[in-house]
Amino acid sequence: MFLVELVMQGVRGFRELARLRFQSGFNLVVAGNESGKTTAVDSMERLLFPSNKTALLEALVSKYAPDASRGALVMCSDDKAYFRIIQDFSKRAVNLSRYNTDSKDFVLMHKDWDSAASFMGGLFTGISEVDFSKVFLYRRDQDVCRPEAAVPAFAPVQQGRPGVPAGGAAAANEEKLSKLREALRKGEASADAEYRAQAARLSLDEVKKKLAVLEESEQKKAEIESSLEALQACAGMPENLAELIDDHERLLGQKQMEADERSGQIESLRSQLAGLPTPSLATDKLFLSGAAVGLLSSLAGMFVLTAEFAYLFPIGLLLSSGMMAGAWYNDSHKNVQRKHIVHEIAGLEKELAELEQRFRQGAAIITACMKSVGAESPAELKDKAENYRYFLSLRDDREEQRRRTIGETTPEALRDECARREQETLDLEKAARAVAQDNVDTFAIRQEIERLEGESAPDSPWGFSSEGAELPADFAVSVTGDRQAGFHAELGVASRISGVEMDTLVPAVEAAAQRHLSAITGGRYVRIEAGQKCDPIVHAKDNSVVNYGELSHGTRSLVYFCLRAGLVEAIAGKRKLPFILDDPLSDFDPARQYAACRILRDLGTKTQVVLFTSNPALKAEGDAAAELK
Repeated sequence: MFLVELVMQGVRGFRELARLRFQSGFNLVVAGNESGKTTAVDSMERLLFPSNKTALLEALVSKYAPDASRGALVMCSDDKAYFRIIQDFSKRAVNLSRYNTDSKDFVLMHKDWDSAASFMGGLFTGISEVDFSKVFLYRRDQDVCRPEAAVPAFAPVQQGRPGVPAGGAAAANEEKLSKLREALRKGEASADAEYRAQAARLSLDEVKKKLAVLEESEQKKAEIESSLEALQACAGMPENLAELIDDHERLLGQKQMEADERSGQIESLRSQLAGLPTPSLATDKLFLSGAAVGLLSSLAGMFVLTAEFAYLFPIGLLLSSGMMAGAWYNDSHKNVQRKHIVHEIAGLEKELAELEQRFRQGAAIITACMKSVGAESPAELKDKAENYRYFLSLRDDREEQRRRTIGETTPEALRDECARREQETLDLEKAARAVAQDNVDTFAIRQEIERLEGESAPDSPWGFSSEGAELPADFAVSVTGDRQAGFHAELGVASRISGVEMDTLVPAVEAAAQRHLSAITGGRYVRIEAGQKCDPIVHAKDNSVVNYGELSHGTRSLVYFCLRAGLVEAIAGKRKLPFILDDPLSDFDPARQYAACRILRDLGTKTQVVLFTSNPALKAEGDAAAELK
């Protein structure tokens, strides 16, 4: 499961609507001191584990808007379903909805506390709010334990705290406290100035990114407009041009097939016509033979035949007439065949012309479109029309992308804002440089102030300053409870909710933690043992064991960070839930903060990580970053 969006309005110090969007991997939320990091974390915890207990809800109600304090959280479950839970902390109301992909809206599922809590419990099967806070919720100042001297319950204190300094010593303490408080004030002012400068640089970078997107968008838009101008003739094309072109191509194929068929018939008839000889009695052998017989019969009857053979003359004439009549009949028959073939050819040629005419009439729209855009073929016309629609769609997409990125801001307004923020950043950087010499270790100064104030304070009414004093019974109960020491409690919860046996889980966590610790400290500490019911055991690079209580506050926090990150990494394959961190890196020096942030980025490839921090310099290229104000 991973978180998608958090919305708060009227929650503690938030007067206006605040919205944070998250990705499924690593997320960085930058916010200054008292800007709402802890409020956002508390709101997420409350929304993930609904409860109508008055104390829990009133803790989130804003004094500025006590009647309108509400929060909403959108999350994506393991089955890729999106849910949104809204809680009105003022009116103690709740509703839980599920996103419907068909209606593109959230549909209400539950609007009472019991059913909403039951449903959310189903998303966190086997995990209570306490379990979640021990494993997946990491708050600042969380530590394995505090390095205080062990005081047995009801046992006398062997040596009390030194008494209140008197006379000149008290005055010296007051003077030292005054100087320390002034140094602390200047140090905090220096840190705030540096933060404001960093925040201004981040804001300037965002504006510059928007300006770069805008300039790129304007350049692309000019290129697209140029392409559209070249294809402007396609603007008046019918909406169903593609269908018309498909019909045209279908008819063209049909017409071509019919034309080929008729052309083949014409060619066949012409071949037959060419095979028929041209009829002519002057060259007909039968006709010439009949004429010759008639002529010879006439000559023979006049000059040769005697009366005895005179009967041959009419026979010769009859034979000649028959032969000539047969020749004439043959020529007449051939003429009829030729005329029939010629008539069929003429009919087929007429059908071809009519077929072409009908096709031209049916293709008049396509022909006109081709002529208007200068296309040589329907395929070219189709390509130009598709290109025109593509560039139109591309222009709309670019415009939508521009609108999502910079809204309705004009280029001039964005450039003015960029110039204003550049000047603001220069002023803030100048102010930060002016007080940079006051940058000190504020945490160490606070510790020293607390020590001196403790020495200067009057004796406790419980008599801790006197020898042999005993702890009150109620105080003894509070320190002798059954709290599990070290990191064992977190390991036990993780083992139970993930189903991984301790024998398997502990080595995996230790391996990941010592890898992280070695990377962050540059190899100064190389090994952690955390499976025992006592403080973690830390090994230096020379294999010496370092007492946990001897480590500095920052290094103890670092050890605990490495253990918590290693724990989430070890069970990520079993329980993939968001790892939420409330500014736990603030006690680290800058180099260790960057190294720890790199570890969280790597962890973001296995599960969702949401890091709230006051250091804007931790943002790296590609981070899903947001700013909380």
